[in-house]
Amino acid sequence: MELCCSNFRDIILEATSTEGTGWICSFCSLSMPHVHAHRAILSSCCDYIRALFQSGMQESRSQSLKVPVSWKALYKVVIWMYSYDMPKPVSGCLWANMDLQQKISELQPYIELCWLAEFWFLDDVEKECSLVITSSLDSPKLAIKVIEYAANLSRWELVDVAANKIAPAYRSLHSSGALDDLDEALVEMIRLASVQLSQESL
Repeated sequence: MELCCSNFRDIILEATSTEGTGWICSFCSLSMPHVHAHRAILSSCCDYIRALFQSGMQESRSQSLKVPVSWKALYKVVIWMYSYDMPKPVSGCLWANMDLQQKISELQPYIELCWLAEFWFLDDVEKECSLVITSSLDSPKLAIKVIEYAANLSRWELVDVAANKIAPAYRSLHSSGALDDLDEALVEMIRLASVQLSQESL
């Protein structure tokens, strides 16, 4: 779907990350990663944006709106606003053949959108993105990376899910040093999830 080239689209949504150096838009000269969209579409599916546009504040008259997520996350949420269908990450053999960094790169936009969804009151977006993340935790190493990234955005429900996912392997992960890069509080969450799992199995 082309989101960046229509004379009928009247607001620019700018991603705030620095990715996309060398960005070229065939509709405007803005060099930052961005999307051209309809105010009416955005207002109809997002109470936060509708209130912003009706507020009379500077943002309501601006031709652009900065969205505090990466370009990949911005693109996904705009697709959802137009279609109510959240783009999914790659799956099957393509996913299985990705390395750890590629997989976390695929999941990071969904973690960002879980954060954005809370402030923009997009409950359906949060549910869909949470489902994508939790269903993709196919290895302890990936779960650890998700815990780290989710904690940075205070997405504690995702941290909790990922901690429970790797709880059975807590002892081996701890002894191998796989948890060394995590904050002590996060390691403790995984330990407690492991203890609870042990108690439930008695």
